[in-house]
Amino acid sequence: MDCIKFQETISDYLDGAVDSRTRAECATHRLMCRECRGLYSDVRQMVQALNSISRDEVDEPAGLENRIIAATTAGEMLSCADFDKLIESFFDGVILAPTFQTFQGHFEKCTKCRRLMGGIEEAIDMCHEIKETEVDVPATLHDRIVAATLGVDSRGKGLFDRLQMAARRMLQGWFDIFWTPQMAAAALIVSASGLLILSRFGSVSGMAVQAGSQAEILVNQGQRALNQTEAMARTGFRRVSYEVNTLLFDGGVTPSVNPIPERTQKNDETLKRASRIERDQKRRNDDAAEISVRKHQRNGKKPE
Repeated sequence: MDCIKFQETISDYLDGAVDSRTRAECATHRLMCRECRGLYSDVRQMVQALNSISRDEVDEPAGLENRIIAATTAGEMLSCADFDKLIESFFDGVILAPTFQTFQGHFEKCTKCRRLMGGIEEAIDMCHEIKETEVDVPATLHDRIVAATLGVDSRGKGLFDRLQMAARRMLQGWFDIFWTPQMAAAALIVSASGLLILSRFGSVSGMAVQAGSQAEILVNQGQRALNQTEAMARTGFRRVSYEVNTLLFDGGVTPSVNPIPERTQKNDETLKRASRIERDQKRRNDDAAEISVRKHQRNGKKPE
């Protein structure tokens, strides 16, 4: 046990209100610590002195009650700020008796608070009189209220105007229902997409023209690839046919070197040259088509 815990439990230790373990720890610490031992002795002597005084009968000093009352007068105990806080409770009738005595004493001695109370009482009386007085409703009150709230006067309007107002209110209600954060995000995405299309292609038709030209280029490239594949397949087929014929007509003897006849070589060279010419022609056509598309895009016209 340390000194702080001993000081916290010293009163219970003196009264014998602690358990045996805590009492043993307090006794051990009291024997070991000189400061706590002196503190324990002082507290025990003070408690014994107070107990002896409480057992002795002491005569009441003369004038004690009057001095207490004079020292606790209402004017000194209650300030004007505290008086203001109690005014509402006073008029509501929920102020307690001891507080009411101090409240009444301050009211009798403070001129400022008396004027404040008088003004509040007059205001309350005026409110009661106004409440009891019957006042006729002006004929134009309804029109003024409608004009102040809606901004228009519904009286004297035709059926078309009333229907128009009802339709406007209904559309406003639908707009409030459907205009959600999700709809706002979708509108933002659509506007951003439109701005991107306009800045990149100039218009939707320009985007369509660009897409058509790109598709045409892809088709031409695919056609060229097919032509090349066809030429390669045809050449391979001729070579296989030649080898098969050689095996059949030469008695099954496979030559060490597979010679290709001169005619076949010429045909292959012709096919390669034709394929090369066809590729060059397709490339020139694609370049011409792309140049035409770009020219029409710059002019803002759709190519024919």
